[in-house]
Amino acid sequence: MKRQGIAFTFTLLINMICIEAFAYDAFINGIYYNFSGTEAIVVSRNTAFITTEYSGNLVIPKSFTYNGTTYSVTRIGNQAFNGCRGLTSVTIPNSVTSIGYMAFDNCSGLTSLTIPNSVTSIEGAAFLGCSGLTSVTIPNSVTSISSSAFRGCSGLTSVTIPNSVTSIEVFAFEGCSGLTSVTIPNSVTSIGSHAFEGCSGLTSVTIPNSVTSIGGGAFRSCSSLKEVIYNATNCSDTQSTVFDGCSSLISLTISDNVQMIPSSAFSGCSSLTSVTIPNSVTTIGNYAFKRCTGLTGVTIPNSVTSIGDWAFEGCI
Repeated sequence: MKRQGIAFTFTLLINMICIEAFAYDAFINGIYYNFSGTEAIVVSRNTAFITTEYSGNLVIPKSFTYNGTTYSVTRIGNQAFNGCRGLTSVTIPNSVTSIGYMAFDNCSGLTSLTIPNSVTSIEGAAFLGCSGLTSVTIPNSVTSISSSAFRGCSGLTSVTIPNSVTSIEVFAFEGCSGLTSVTIPNSVTSIGSHAFEGCSGLTSVTIPNSVTSIGGGAFRSCSSLKEVIYNATNCSDTQSTVFDGCSSLISLTISDNVQMIPSSAFSGCSSLTSVTIPNSVTTIGNYAFKRCTGLTGVTIPNSVTSIGDWAFEGCI
């Protein structure tokens, strides 16, 4: 009985390996696909023992015929190119509508990529760790930049965010240390926590008045950030430490109608020498300007009714 049990277990393991080894429907011209009706999804080989190694310049076709059926390529599947460090460029056809979760995760050799206007969804961590990517244009068909979508893309120097985007989610561009400029369009209503944290090359940013929510640490440790124009006049949900540790910040403009300066918002902005708080502000949060050691003057209007604990601690 024991031998039978061992044999059964071994057979089951072999069967599982075989199923896993052929977890794709077809391999055509160097690309793995799964089929859903007449739609084709680009996938990885997805085996426990053999790593898919897409490399070089890859051109994904718009459609193809296989076994007498014509398929349209509509999606880049989850983790399709995960870890393909030898991949240098990918041409995505305008038949593709979705780029899946971690689709290009850690494709560190990827330098060239065009996202077509057909794409409406870029899932979380889609380009996480693509450190060789230098520029990206997000099409105006996309409404949200998902969490960690471009996190750790340290070679990214510029990004164009279209007016169609309404939300920039958590960690979207965190650690993009080569990013020197970004324009946040008036369509954006929310910026997630840590969205641009550690973007140490970023020199200026304007928060548009369309923004109603900014997450904690959204621009934390952007150490080269020199100018901030804060126009989020209707922002009702702003969490703490938004610009914490932006040690190069020398110019801060807070627009009229801003009602609250959040806790630790500008903590550690040691190059900030002066700040004018508009008459619309009623609350200055805890630690708001803590460790702003270069601050020599601040004007607090009569509208302010609450100044939090240690709001100006270390401003000597």
